[in-house]
Amino acid sequence: MEECQFDVIIFGTGLVNSITASALSKAGYRVAHIDSNPYYGADEASLSLEELIQWADKAASGSDPSSRFQCVTRSAEVPSQSRQFSICPQPAVIPSVGPLISSLIASSVAKYSGFRLLDCISVYDSSGRVTNVPGSKQDIFKSKAISLIEKRRIMRFLTFASGDFETAEELKGKEGSPFLEFLSTTFSLSRELSSIITYSLAFSMSSSDTTLPALLRLQKYLRSGGRYGPSPFLIGHYGGIGDITQGFCRASAVSGGVYILSKKVSGITRVESPKHFTESDDKPKFNYAVTLDNFLDTLLCRLIISPPTYVPANVQHEARQLPPISTAEFRSNIASIARCIAIIDQALLKQSPNADFSNTSGAATNESGADTHLTPPNTSNNAIDTAILVFPPSSVTGGSTTHSASALINGEGSLATPKGKWLVYIMLPLDRQPEQSVSPENLLRPYLDALLNLAVDPSKAPIKPLFTTFYFENPVLPLNNPGMEPSSNYLVPSPTPFASLPDTPDYAALIAESTFKEAVKVLRETRPAKGDEQAGDVPFWPPLERDDDDDDDVEW
Repeated sequence: MEECQFDVIIFGTGLVNSITASALSKAGYRVAHIDSNPYYGADEASLSLEELIQWADKAASGSDPSSRFQCVTRSAEVPSQSRQFSICPQPAVIPSVGPLISSLIASSVAKYSGFRLLDCISVYDSSGRVTNVPGSKQDIFKSKAISLIEKRRIMRFLTFASGDFETAEELKGKEGSPFLEFLSTTFSLSRELSSIITYSLAFSMSSSDTTLPALLRLQKYLRSGGRYGPSPFLIGHYGGIGDITQGFCRASAVSGGVYILSKKVSGITRVESPKHFTESDDKPKFNYAVTLDNFLDTLLCRLIISPPTYVPANVQHEARQLPPISTAEFRSNIASIARCIAIIDQALLKQSPNADFSNTSGAATNESGADTHLTPPNTSNNAIDTAILVFPPSSVTGGSTTHSASALINGEGSLATPKGKWLVYIMLPLDRQPEQSVSPENLLRPYLDALLNLAVDPSKAPIKPLFTTFYFENPVLPLNNPGMEPSSNYLVPSPTPFASLPDTPDYAALIAESTFKEAVKVLRETRPAKGDEQAGDVPFWPPLERDDDDDDDVEW
């Protein structure tokens, strides 16, 4: 039956595979996309509080030995309106310039999604003070906390970082030195300013992070500011990355992709048939037969793309693990991440009363003039709706002395919570796998307690959370004993490494593009599509169809 025959079957609806599925469908390939979960997004899904509790209980039970999430604990009490939350176990924000935003625009997924600018990025210091990080030259020069000499040094550095610095004299021989050291020795910046730039502008995760990767990240963020508003970062509505993942799945379905959820794979077997064909072959030939639990039909395909957890033992020797993306921007030596999700019903301070850096929020504008479904940042009061708060090393008593923690606060402005509620996501990177005696709550409780003391209404501090869950997130392990055949018909994308809040989505988009190109190469070798030009590359995204009344500069 033709409805059960596909060019590609993709397992798992995480961000990498969802982008890949959308691109392949738009390129004209017939795609089946399968997930054992009852929702889209896999580990990056947007979950209601009810679904998050089910997810946490399943992870805590140990029923899934392949789960990346360990030592999961949660509150016994469940707050009301549980179905009105959109919660992502792996939250992230999106730089206004980068691979993911490019894919959102080129695929037209952005037209069907909503986004919000961050109100601000703030930094917490050891005195318990919260300071907004300046978002522009004007903010820096208006600050009374920075001396005139320091302002000039900061501007010199920011001019350097936003330009083509890779061949600059200031960087020669210092690419691998710690970024903190580079800032203090090369640009004579104070310890406090170096810390703010390192952890709150470059989003370095540890004091040992090296200079070149930090500069490349900072350059992208500096160039992101002003594209859609004063903040360089956007967050998606309804849970962020989870809803964006679903958007790519929706785009794939519009282009003919077939979606099957809540079905576990019961078997994958090789179909014995010739691997290469001639143009005279009229009948499609298939390489794999896939059977699903409680699903009558057998699915046939020429190519499978899946994470390692979906690869059965009988075909593991045929699966080819794709190599990691090589880019200095995303180097990481993080072995695990301790995470916390908390729900609160009291607003948090955007900035401490005595802090002097200027507020970075303002009216949101889109430089292209197109409809972006963009919610502007909150400017009505001193309360946070959607923001990032960075805790540098040693800023919190009982916290890490080597790594920075980040908190993403998410309120009703991003349509992720009911009115009067906020989600607080805390992440702390670790340079080694935690021992069994170490709990994520013990590591993260100092940061959560510090946050809960930042209530807008001092009489409400410390805020009592309505719900909390703590867990460790471990990396996706590469495939054991993978096949080495370059033309393998079973591809396993490279795992997404641990990265900071703004970096993970962009790295996933790069992996998706690499996977797409490899998939097209394999599909062309097995059976070229009619009219397919073998000499040219298939574009990752086909050219956008434009309306006659569109302005020439409309991007989104």
